[in-house]
Amino acid sequence: MVVVLPGDVIANAAHASDQIKLGPGVLPTPDVPDTPASLTSIHTGALGHVVTKQRRRESRPATMHGWYVESAQRRYVPSVGDRVIAQVTNRGMESYTLTLFSAHPSTLPVLAFEGATRRNRPNLQIGALVYARVVNAEPWSEPELSCIDPIHNKADGMGELKATEPDVAMVWQVSLSLAQSMLRPQHTLLLNVSKHFAFEAAIGKNGLVWVRTAQAEHAIALGRVLAAADKSCQTHALASSGRGQGNGGHARDTGEHNDDMDVDNDNDDSDNDKANEHDERAKEEETPKTLHQRIRARGELRKEDIAELVRT
Repeated sequence: MVVVLPGDVIANAAHASDQIKLGPGVLPTPDVPDTPASLTSIHTGALGHVVTKQRRRESRPATMHGWYVESAQRRYVPSVGDRVIAQVTNRGMESYTLTLFSAHPSTLPVLAFEGATRRNRPNLQIGALVYARVVNAEPWSEPELSCIDPIHNKADGMGELKATEPDVAMVWQVSLSLAQSMLRPQHTLLLNVSKHFAFEAAIGKNGLVWVRTAQAEHAIALGRVLAAADKSCQTHALASSGRGQGNGGHARDTGEHNDDMDVDNDNDDSDNDKANEHDERAKEEETPKTLHQRIRARGELRKEDIAELVRT
């Protein structure tokens, strides 16, 4: 695993004929003319790299390199494309003011809904919850939200989050890392919970999870599952940060290194060392090898633990 700090340069990010897709935590290196393969980290965390093979087209390269920094930040910073859960705090003639439950208020135009017109537009009340997408996140202005998917020009599940009787709706706050991990299609936490009872959920990248169930007991049980997953996620982060650091430079390898140790002639100590080495190898085999596998497994719970939390 490679750890980067703000200002570290990621040289040779891709070949000249390939395309680069920037994820969170990286930007093109400034003051470097005609060198798109050089990137600069703006966050502290593990450096991730995704290579996607595409069909050859005349206008597009065959390979796309995606770079991002997986950081355990606690303060949400809006980014274009993020789907968030926001709450209406003020109403205006042309737009609503919403809070992202962070340091940034946001703006939602009244026409940024599917089928909205001047005569027919949604009437959101103060305190209403909205599932929206960040369309503008410039550092010198308030973030702008929209409830329309730019590709299909449809709502695509976005809009006001509400529940009608007898359904029950609740909002649970989780860590940003768990919310980001749950947004991955490979994450099975909510899939395993759905085997016990039916529910609807909306996951915001700002660390909020909205759920709607038929019974209040199910919503509370889902909250217990999220709390246990969040605790497991934080424990995993502490264990990862406790590993030894490697050499400095542009790439900081945080893999474990075995130093030369003095050999003890005691047979009992040798047996204990062999047993410990066997246990460590078994743990390494169970530990995901790549950063993507670690992120995907973050916050996962065993099916037995989920069943016990649901029955409690």
